[in-house]
Amino acid sequence: MQDVLLRQATPESHIVHFWDTRMARSKDFSVVPEMQAASSHAAAGSALSAQDRRVLIESVTRDLESIDAAWRGRDEAGVLERIHSLKGALFIVGEHATAHDCGVAEQFIRMQGLSACDQAMQQLKASLRRLLQRYERRA
Repeated sequence: MQDVLLRQATPESHIVHFWDTRMARSKDFSVVPEMQAASSHAAAGSALSAQDRRVLIESVTRDLESIDAAWRGRDEAGVLERIHSLKGALFIVGEHATAHDCGVAEQFIRMQGLSACDQAMQQLKASLRRLLQRYERRA
C-alpha cells in the first residue's frame, strides 16, 4: 500500500483511535469486536482520482496476498508489518473504518499470537475484499 500518494493526507486522518475500547475492557479475547468496515463509506476515497483508485486496488490486492502468504507461513512479524502498513495507508486515503479493522486484527495478534486469531484474520480479509469490491465498481 506504500504506492498510495501521501498528498491525500489530511490532519483528521491522523487523529484516530485504533483500539476498540470494548476489547480493551474485556479480558475475553475469544470474541472479536465487530469489524467496522460495513459502516458508511460514501465519502471515503471519493477524492481519489481514477488513477489513484487503480493504484489503491493494486496495492491492497498485493498487501492482501502478502498478508495471506505470511499467515500461511505463520510469520507473525510479517503479518503484523503488512497489516500495520496497510492500516496507515488506509487512514491516509480516508478509509478509516477499514483501517480500524486492521487495527483490531493487529491488536489481537499482538496480544494473543497468530494461532489464536483466525476469526480476526478472516474478518479482516472479508473487510479488505469489500473495500476492493467497492473501489473496483468505481474504477
